[in-house]
Amino acid sequence: MPAKIITVFNQKGGCAKTMTAMQLAGSLGLNGLKVFVIDMDPQNTASLWFHQAKPEHPFPAEVLSLSVLKENFLDKLEPLIVKADVILIDCPPSVESRVPWFSLMASDLALIPVIPLLDNIWASKQAEQLVLEARQMRASKGIKTELQAAYVLSMVRRGKVLESCEEALKKAANVTILKSKMSMRNAYPECQLYGCVVTSFGQSEATRELNSLTKEVAGKLGLKLSIKK
Repeated sequence: MPAKIITVFNQKGGCAKTMTAMQLAGSLGLNGLKVFVIDMDPQNTASLWFHQAKPEHPFPAEVLSLSVLKENFLDKLEPLIVKADVILIDCPPSVESRVPWFSLMASDLALIPVIPLLDNIWASKQAEQLVLEARQMRASKGIKTELQAAYVLSMVRRGKVLESCEEALKKAANVTILKSKMSMRNAYPECQLYGCVVTSFGQSEATRELNSLTKEVAGKLGLKLSIKK
């Protein structure tokens, strides 16, 4: 079966886009899937994270940096589609880049990480609109597979302001909002230092969040997993 492709993107930087892509990719890999992350961000954060892992404890997904190819990167995906279970494309945070558009045209699922703050919600409407336009274009080209899309609430903190912003997103969103959330926790960025994902640190609230996200995303893609505790 060809690989399921996930586009992880937002037109605003600093929304935990790469964090979401890498944590999810690693979690899927630890649960028995062959996973590739395509690093399309010129900052190469995903690639640097991957290379922090020690040889005896490699990162549980492969990371390929193809950002120099820009929108021509799709040609490099063809040989991966037949040998991977899941491919995540970590897009650059830029409204000028055409990478998210081409990625959406080839994907099964689009994930839009968003911090529940009004400036993030306002900016994310551009990403949402791009999904809607991609759906129309895919239909016009006769692409029969549905492009699913969902917001992922990231860097979530407690407080009435954030809660009200989350409610504002729910009222205005034209795509699904995943039930799973990724909170503001030190464990997530600490993974970059060790080239791992939070499940490597053992049981924690961060592990519970990541397992929940992994299970929810797998369900949307029709992938059956037995999430490791």
